[in-house]
Amino acid sequence: MDNLAIVISFYQPRPADDLRNLLSGLDSFQKQTIIVINSDTADSQPTTHTLAGRYAIVRKNTGMNIGAWNEGFLASPDKDYYFFLQDECFIKQPGFFEACIARFSANPRLAMLGESLNQKWNHPWDTLSVSGLNWRDADHLINGESVPRVEFYLQTMQSMNVDAGNTGLHLRSLCWAFRGDVLREMGGFPIGKNKGECIAAEIGVSRKVLQLGFEFDQIAPHPFCYVGHREWKADGSSKK
Repeated sequence: MDNLAIVISFYQPRPADDLRNLLSGLDSFQKQTIIVINSDTADSQPTTHTLAGRYAIVRKNTGMNIGAWNEGFLASPDKDYYFFLQDECFIKQPGFFEACIARFSANPRLAMLGESLNQKWNHPWDTLSVSGLNWRDADHLINGESVPRVEFYLQTMQSMNVDAGNTGLHLRSLCWAFRGDVLREMGGFPIGKNKGECIAAEIGVSRKVLQLGFEFDQIAPHPFCYVGHREWKADGSSKK
């Protein structure tokens, strides 16, 4: 259990109460924890310091939480396993890290685990394109024009060298676990420059895992078994 990294993303303008609560549930992993702080006022070059006894990185706020997670991976790129958490996560019961490692060990094709599969997107792309999910969003722009979400995500994933595959099924970027060798093969995570691109990156990470011949899955049959999220209902159906 030593050769792992736990990377926590934290958006600096937010109150730190949730972060402190999450850290309290990870006391036994203090040395393995990296806090990455997304700051709206940080310089383009990340800086490092110590926060609550943990190694911390302050970086310019690009790519939202996935961008922060990638910064943590780049800071410690040689681990066997990586666990990525948003600061709004909280520990519901112990054993998350052990359960993930056990599943990775049992299935050599399994590379990515999380607490919440987005089943709403578990449909062929053609079906998604005529569904209620395919509305136009103000910052989903191609050549300066607003386009439907599915078209935007497919084109953005293509620009990220991600094969979107047959469906949009993916693990929500709330809590991810990764095998280090596969994450290194991926070259880390794609970084979105705006909200739309960050959503495309969220979908694209799961699709990239499949593209490389590996699998992703939810850690337990029901969402949020080990790690909960303060913004999401316990059944994973929607935000609160």
